[in-house]
Amino acid sequence: MRGRILIVDDEPLKRASLEAELTDDGFEVALAGDGEEALAVLERGPADIVVTDLRMPNMDGLALLKEVRRRWPETDVILVTAYGSVESAVEAIRRGAHDYLSKPLRYPELKHRLERLLELRAKTRENERLKARLEAEYRFGNVVGRSQAMQVVFERLRTIAETDATVLVFGETGTGKDMIANALHANGARRAGPFAKVSCAALNAGVIESELFGHEAGAFSGALKKKRGRFELANGGTLFLDEVDDIPLGLQVKLLRVLEEGTFERVGGEQTLGTDVRVVAATKVDLADLVRAKRFRADLYYRLNVVRVDLPPLRARGEDILHLAERFARSFAEARGKPVKELAPATLRALAAHSWPGNVRELAHAIERACLLAGGPTIEPGDLPETVRADSSASAGGAPAVRIEVPPGLERADLQDTLRRVEESLVRWALDKARGKQGRAAELLGVPRTTLRDRLERHGLIGPAAAANEHELDRDHDDDAPRA
Repeated sequence: MRGRILIVDDEPLKRASLEAELTDDGFEVALAGDGEEALAVLERGPADIVVTDLRMPNMDGLALLKEVRRRWPETDVILVTAYGSVESAVEAIRRGAHDYLSKPLRYPELKHRLERLLELRAKTRENERLKARLEAEYRFGNVVGRSQAMQVVFERLRTIAETDATVLVFGETGTGKDMIANALHANGARRAGPFAKVSCAALNAGVIESELFGHEAGAFSGALKKKRGRFELANGGTLFLDEVDDIPLGLQVKLLRVLEEGTFERVGGEQTLGTDVRVVAATKVDLADLVRAKRFRADLYYRLNVVRVDLPPLRARGEDILHLAERFARSFAEARGKPVKELAPATLRALAAHSWPGNVRELAHAIERACLLAGGPTIEPGDLPETVRADSSASAGGAPAVRIEVPPGLERADLQDTLRRVEESLVRWALDKARGKQGRAAELLGVPRTTLRDRLERHGLIGPAAAANEHELDRDHDDDAPRA
């Protein structure tokens, strides 16, 4: 069957003639004598295409078109108008008709239009299926990314999601560590259980213990009644410890115990309680450095660092920046019931040139601001925050100018430290200009890829594990290679 066609015409002989010809050519055909009857037919089963006369009793073609667009937006409408009625045809297209035909209606022309439209509909559906499949490949839960760096992250997340392994998520501020924790819970074996979160940086030392383990009534001043902590509330589910590096040393022993034994006591309590939670911890600083500085217990670090997930900064995810910006613009429009604003080419260039120190969070806020300030349907560079526009202007002329100001009266200078800062500035510039492509960045700097990788690791732009992963290097190189 080639498609379901609904013919709407108040002339019985014309309906019967079209039905016979369309059926002979393999179409499934439904008939209606006016707009109201056509709506009743569509309620019994939708059609791919409605072919309707413009002038009919009870409900004319334009009124029918309006109802079809409102109630069956997937159905296309072809309007049949009087010969030479340009005004009617223009009005039909303006109101959402896919096409129009002039009377007298010739069957060969109708058949050609139907076949062409059905072919277009099939291609559109295939494109939508492909888009949905690509979206699934380039995301994990609510985390989105097309870059090679994020594909490495997604592969690890898919591997560990169904396990109970403790996960340590490392990443700069704004990279989406909380979204990773949510995605691990939603895609894991404990998805039916509770998800609890503690932001350790937002609480002072005296409050964190109560938040984690709860307290008994009268345990301290202000403790008027018993309170259950996050380890109790998350029992059977997942507990997300954000900014775990801020947990005081004295409390780390108790945290280590609950991770190893699954037991604890509330503050001021003597009863030992049990809990069964999966812990996902997040930090923006390398806990190994804190261990060496004796600001974090080594045994707790090893217990948290069962599986480590390194989130790349947005500046190392060049191809994700524009994709995320478009997604944020769509989300903002949908949330407020407004049309989606397009991003002008100059705006896209400005977004790609910015270093995004606030990462994905900064990008989301920048796009929200731009959507609010944009006066028309397109987001222009002037709608972006000044910091984003400034980076775009600086990068327009090529490599950033490097100028070292020597203060008057200077008697000593750390040459190595100055050179290190200049080198880091140039590496960041090249990576931003290459939109995260390391092969291209190495070309801009005139150095081998291996040298660039060493510099990225030295300045903390990638982790040692990524620098040592030869398989990842090969795949990254393939991405940069020209395609046949």
